[in-house]
Amino acid sequence: MATVLIIGASRGVGLATVKAALEAGHSVRALARSARRIPVAHPKLEKMAGDALEMATVKRALTGVDVVTQSLGVSAGPEIILKPTRFFSKATRVLVTAMEEAQVRRLICVTGFGAGDSRGHGGFLYSVAFHLLLGRAL
Repeated sequence: MATVLIIGASRGVGLATVKAALEAGHSVRALARSARRIPVAHPKLEKMAGDALEMATVKRALTGVDVVTQSLGVSAGPEIILKPTRFFSKATRVLVTAMEEAQVRRLICVTGFGAGDSRGHGGFLYSVAFHLLLGRAL
């Protein structure tokens, strides 16, 4: 079984990934700013508090890891609409650099709808709403 680092493990897709990886028998290191609030207790779960933008934290989290899953999110609020964010690209840049140094070669990233292959497949109304509400974040 693999040792999996899950970045963004405290909620949503990240938390579901923690549960699924543990059920599959993997060892999991769950990195999140609010790691202590992860509502799972398991002997193969290591909760690690930290920021995905801090290189030292990410390097430490990668120690002994076979695969990484990144499922970061941003807090809901007016700033998601009003301010541009580079959080996802900055965190991915930090992660990929650290993975290269640690020679960890497997990465699974979860992005929002409207990115990658799903871009442009939501229809006209979705596209308008997406660009007005989430265009800056994604």
